[in-house]
Order: sequence, then structure tokens, then C-alpha cells
Amino acid sequence: MRGWKEQEIGMNQRELEREGMDLKLVLLLLLKKIPIVIITALAGALLCGTFYGAWHSRAAGRRLYEARSQYYITFEEIEDKTFFDYYYNGYTWNDLLSSDLILGYAMELLPEGYERNYVDDCVEAEILSDVRVLTTTVRAKDAAEVTLLQRAVEQAVVHYAEDGEKLELIEVIRSEEPVLEELSDHMLRAAATGAAGAALAAVIVILLLIAVQDAVYLPEELEKRFGVRCAGIECGNRELQRQLAQNEEWLLKGNEYPVLSMQEVLNAGAEVFARIRNAGGVILSVPQGKRNSRRLSAALHQLEIQDCKVIYAKITDADERLLRWYYGRQGNVRSSAKRNA
Repeated sequence: MRGWKEQEIGMNQRELEREGMDLKLVLLLLLKKIPIVIITALAGALLCGTFYGAWHSRAAGRRLYEARSQYYITFEEIEDKTFFDYYYNGYTWNDLLSSDLILGYAMELLPEGYERNYVDDCVEAEILSDVRVLTTTVRAKDAAEVTLLQRAVEQAVVHYAEDGEKLELIEVIRSEEPVLEELSDHMLRAAATGAAGAALAAVIVILLLIAVQDAVYLPEELEKRFGVRCAGIECGNRELQRQLAQNEEWLLKGNEYPVLSMQEVLNAGAEVFARIRNAGGVILSVPQGKRNSRRLSAALHQLEIQDCKVIYAKITDADERLLRWYYGRQGNVRSSAKRNA
């Protein structure tokens, strides 16, 4: 029995692969899950927004005061007085700031208690465009300390012109007051990113679940995958109920047959199968959208080995809205019950 089930399941999987995905049905099933996608997106936005808010709040508490100074550098000219053949770039100035020529001189101007490594970490230099304009930035937790370090660095840089190669004069042309570092607030961007990422992940997961599930939604699936005539779909739609009643009347031909679910067939004993054989067959009820293809295969096999005929099947517990979307407002189910009779 177990070997047959594995073989039957394998056949069903191959049939599904050959049949391909019903993209319209997949899209409608995905649309049904839109509330889940929306909730997931909101959760993603809330989660990312919360984490970003916590980070932003912590970063705001660690902001430093900073002050910039700008210097104009006059280089010595070469003999032909057309251009200087030596200049300092930003990397060179950062190295010089850490040297005894500048930092060492600045340390002599500072009060006792300052460590050289600390002051070195607080100061940086850069050349933005013109090599003749140097910018230094001092950062520290306290505005008064920034001012103190800034003044010492300015004097040290100006003094360096006396000993620096190819330098004639360095002048301070701008000295800013200490201000708190700016911290951009990207809360909305973080929330939007979290929402988009969570929604995309939800859609991917839903599509994967739809792709691997073995549920039955439509009469066509019963007929194509299992070779079972489907009389129609049982739901609250009047048109579908009318079609189901007409098909059942035509298929029954005045006879009465037991109506069993797949589980009832699988749990049936000899008496039930005897009743089915005496009646001439059975009517199977298959709930829509449940992971039941394997149970249906097993139930059909059980009926086959018990020499019980399946008159037809009908899909129960159907989602009327899904059917209306799939078949259109008229809800006409394409059933081949009569054609396969």
C-alpha cells in the first residue's frame, strides 16, 4: 500500500509539472493574501523604524562638537617664477598634523593633562580643491575643549610655515565656532525600506507555498489530475448551485449513491464498501483549498481495489469570491461532467 502511495504521488507531481501553473489562479490566490502582505509590510516598517529610531537616538547622544579652520598657504616659487613644483595634499597634511612639527608644537600650547594620542584623534586635515587652501577640523564632546584645541592647532599650523619645505607663509583665513555635528534623520526611508522588504519577502513565501501545495480549487483540476468527473462546486452562489443541481440530476439518473468525504473513504470498513458496491458507486466530496491531493489519491485507490465506482465528485466549502474572480461575474464553471459521462 505504501509503495502504491509513493508511486501515485510521484505520478501526480509529474502531471502537475506537465500541466504547468495556472497563472490566473496563482495571481488570485496571491490577491487573497494581500491582507497578510499588508500586515507583514506594516510589521517590517515598524521593526525597521524602531531599530533605526533606537540607533538614531543613540547616535544623537554621541554627537560631537566640531569646528573648522581654513588656512591660505603661500608656496615658494621656482626660479622661472611660473609655478611651484611642490605641493602638499590631504594625506600629507594629516601625516604632518600627527608629527612633532605640528602636533608636538600644539601640545606645548595646551595645558597639562592632555594626551598626545587623544589630541591626534580629535584633529583631521583635508585639501578640498585648491592645494593652497587647507582645512582642519577639530571634534570633541565639549565645545570649550574644541575651541581650546582649535586655537592650539591653528597656531601650530601657522608656525609650521617657518620650517616646512617650499612654504613661505600660512595664514588663518577662517575660524568657525564649535557646533554640534549634523545627524540626518532618515526615519521615513528606513520605514519604507522595511515595509518594501517585508512585503517582498511575504509575496515570495506565499508564491512558494502556492507552488508546492497540493490543494484542489477548481473542477478542471479534479478532471485533469485525477480523472474524476466533477459535477460542480458547492457554495453560496445561486448560479453555481443551479449548475451543480443540474449536473447532479443528470449524473444520478434517478439513482441514489452514498456521499462520502475522502477521510471517510480512508477510514471505511468492509460494510461501507459493501454498501457502495450495492448502490453502484459513491459520490466524493472534496473541500476546496485544503492540502488534500495525496489523501484524494489514496481514497481513489482504496475505492479502486474495493471495486467501488466513483460516480462523480463535487468541490465543497468553496470560496465564492475566488470563483467569481476566476470565472467572471456570471460564475460559469467549466465542468466536463456530461462530456465524460
